[in-house]
Amino acid sequence: MLILLLRHYPLVEGPSMRAFADQIASGLRARGHTVQELTAPVRLARLARHQSTLGKWLGYLDQFVLFLPLLWWRARLLPLGSLCVFVDQALGPWIPPLQRRAHLVHVHDLLALEAALGRQPFHRLGWSGRLYQRWIRRGFRQARCFLSVSQATRSALEHQLQHRPLLSDVVYNPLQGRFRPLPAAEAAAAVAKVLPNLGTQQPFLFHIGCTWYKNRLGLLVIWEQVRLLRADHHLVLVGAPDAVMHTWLRDRPELAASLHVLERASDELVVAHYNRATALLFPSHAEGFGWPILEAMACGCPVITTDRVPMREVGGDAVNLIRPCPSQASELRAWAQEAAQHVLAVLQRSPAEQQRAREQGLRQAKRFDHGQWLDQLEAHYQRALALQEQP
Repeated sequence: MLILLLRHYPLVEGPSMRAFADQIASGLRARGHTVQELTAPVRLARLARHQSTLGKWLGYLDQFVLFLPLLWWRARLLPLGSLCVFVDQALGPWIPPLQRRAHLVHVHDLLALEAALGRQPFHRLGWSGRLYQRWIRRGFRQARCFLSVSQATRSALEHQLQHRPLLSDVVYNPLQGRFRPLPAAEAAAAVAKVLPNLGTQQPFLFHIGCTWYKNRLGLLVIWEQVRLLRADHHLVLVGAPDAVMHTWLRDRPELAASLHVLERASDELVVAHYNRATALLFPSHAEGFGWPILEAMACGCPVITTDRVPMREVGGDAVNLIRPCPSQASELRAWAQEAAQHVLAVLQRSPAEQQRAREQGLRQAKRFDHGQWLDQLEAHYQRALALQEQP
């Protein structure tokens, strides 16, 4: 099969999406398929240099003005038996030039679109963001075949479509092999190297991510309540500090020495933190899939997360669930106190209970096998091609 893989513009392709596209390309090539990768070249945006606002708008011209004629031309040149694969529904504006060719769209999350439509109480978009999300939706509504990363994402997608698709199914993301248990001494040394004030014995809770739906404020408020119950536990965050964190800490200076923030961390360092942490505290408002849940389980780290899909889909019975964060500020403290009791229950497990929970998480993580993921991709890609190239 010839696959034309449409991937994100290089200047906006984040690490997760880059890894996802690379896994598709390398995995299917290894199985004998021809994979041609295509994206908008960086041209006008180079002129902006370090001016981020100008660069953003020139990047839009690269993606949606200069690149579209190339897409039309590639559509004309594609032989029969080719499948156009869009790595993300956010590439919706690129779908119309290829909609008459066999295609499939991967769907990760629709949280930004829901925010644009006023359906996310914790996030609002400006006028340009709302227009952009509607343009993306207008594009992906013209597609006919979709693969979503969770049942929650598929449900959100189907609420946005105007016609029943030829194919709409779920293929869960695969676990990457580098997320695994490490010897305790190795993990402790790696963490202490970048966070010397933490040492090798200090217990800590771990969190990764700084986008709005990760609920950093809720995380901090829960940790504050945990500290009242177990004053020894620090908190380690991966992700740039934001205004919410600075404001919260300004009112609680006594907690500053126990909060450790890494703006960036390599995958190897994240693996070490999962192995060293007492638990992953992950009280997200929403997720498309929830990578950290899977990664933590694969490293033997307990997970405390929100009682919502897709967190329940990924974690199964191996995670500890807290109720969703309330949208009313007046209810936040009571919610955090309740959640802190769940955290405390995890921290107070006996060694035997810890081992059973660890084994349960490792078993759950093994369900997200990379080889099975490729099997499913191949089957769905072939089905999408057959459905759209019927005489």
